[in-house]
Amino acid sequence: MHIAGQLNWINELPDATRAAVRERFSYRDLQPGDVIKESGQPAEGMYQIQSGYIKLLADRPDGEQSLLLIYIRGNCFGESTLIARRPHHHTTIAATPVRIGFLKQEDFDELYRAHPAIPEALCRKFAKALSSMIAYREKQNETTVAQRVALVLRNLAEMSETPQIGSRRTIDVPITIAELSSFLGLTRQTVQKEISALKRRNVIAKSQGSWTVRDMAALSMLAPADDELNALV
Repeated sequence: MHIAGQLNWINELPDATRAAVRERFSYRDLQPGDVIKESGQPAEGMYQIQSGYIKLLADRPDGEQSLLLIYIRGNCFGESTLIARRPHHHTTIAATPVRIGFLKQEDFDELYRAHPAIPEALCRKFAKALSSMIAYREKQNETTVAQRVALVLRNLAEMSETPQIGSRRTIDVPITIAELSSFLGLTRQTVQKEISALKRRNVIAKSQGSWTVRDMAALSMLAPADDELNALV
């Protein structure tokens, strides 16, 4: 039940293939709130995060958006739209200052045909994505609400680029109660109740808009073992 994970298939490629891919990238810098792609837009290329965090959002019938995933440094996204020749199904926005690499459709297609390691790596990524979505559904039925909230907070802390100092680790991914609620499919009141319980137990704290896990060991004890990576493409 991960909200963020390692989705860097480019790093799995042989050295020569990886270098060929990186030679084709162009780069740009974004500010928080900048939209990278919107749901329904035609695909123009794929992306890789060089620094910062990006949020993947789904449009809801009520006009609001739900948080599906947080992309971290190294994550690649947008490849499935290029292969399937379809528009984007979701919206991505910069959650922090971000630097992204962009590989346009024509270059992706050429590299895909020329380097067999690329479709092989993507096949592994998509297979993991399917397995992870099934595991996520199963995990929902096997865990309590408290465990699910603890799992997500633990995942956010472990994926943050801040160092752990003693038992403490600051979550440098900006995220709200509303976003946690939408990701977990719970009401804000339900998530807030669990967050308040963790605060009372001195496991987490919030200061100046940032979450800090005050006791990583205690949080890990509350979050059941979960080896699956949530890999949404």
